[in-house]
Amino acid sequence: MNEHHAVRITDVAAAAGVSTATVSRVLNGSTSVTPELAERVRQAALATNYVRNPNGRALRRQRSDMWAVIVSDLQNPFFTSLVAAVERVAVRAGYSVMLCNTDEQLDRENTYLDAAIAQRMAGVVVSVTSEEASDLDRLTRAQVPTVVVDRRVHDFTGDTILLDNVRAGRMAAEHLLGLGHRDILCLAGPSGVSTTEDRLAGVVAAFADAGVEFDQSRMMRTDLRAADAEGIVSTALGSGRRPDAVFALNGPLTTGAYRALQTSGLTIPDEISLVGFDDDPWTRMVTPAVTLIAQPVDEMGIRAAERILARAAVPETEPVHVLLPPRLEERGSTAARP
Repeated sequence: MNEHHAVRITDVAAAAGVSTATVSRVLNGSTSVTPELAERVRQAALATNYVRNPNGRALRRQRSDMWAVIVSDLQNPFFTSLVAAVERVAVRAGYSVMLCNTDEQLDRENTYLDAAIAQRMAGVVVSVTSEEASDLDRLTRAQVPTVVVDRRVHDFTGDTILLDNVRAGRMAAEHLLGLGHRDILCLAGPSGVSTTEDRLAGVVAAFADAGVEFDQSRMMRTDLRAADAEGIVSTALGSGRRPDAVFALNGPLTTGAYRALQTSGLTIPDEISLVGFDDDPWTRMVTPAVTLIAQPVDEMGIRAAERILARAAVPETEPVHVLLPPRLEERGSTAARP
């Protein structure tokens, strides 16, 4: 092939001995072509040095070849893992991913949502800032394929991939109650975030089922940062009435709670138990390792990305609402109450 000649899809079709439509289907990831024929097309593309023109495809679709993944706190390892899972699926399907971090700020979220519409994004995966205040109607009106992950949105009826957070809170409380703990400090995020509210609802339900009164004063709210969580737990431990267990309701809060317990001089789990959230690597590296509620973050990201692809292929497909199961990882930071 002449090096000055821009290789076209017709050149690939001629080299493979197929139609241009077949080449297009193969290069766009369609599974309607036999594996043998698809491999022949890919080899022809390599032999001719064919480079796809994403702008051309975007013009035909009236969409870009970009997805937006909008998360509420990129410092939280849960979200970095989620983004990585979404990106793996997107890249295999020929899309790029634009990462947007709202930092729990509604105005930044709105800016990113507007940008996704203005840039005609091919899909949006979003973990919202607020269950009540976040507004995804604009994406629906603009017909941007959208999947909500992690947190609910009050009026969104599209695809959602969430953890069963009520069950997660119940599992943590049942574990501690089963060990004889009754004075449990629940370290929670701000109100208005569905993950926080659902996990607390699960805790309260577990107490009720066990016939134990839940002390509302032991439900302490903070922002979702480790430093503030550390301060709150330290204050509680230094008070005249020390709890016998702590349940931290997300990953950064778990980090803060663990730091506070270390600094306090209390022995984990002999003097106080800890249940955390999210299976971050550090939770397995410390001594004692942290008992926690793990969520299937990779599966959440993969399934969200697959819903974007499914909706792009068939826009009228019925929305799905998935609740993924949590998992209790019993490790060394919990023990029976002395």
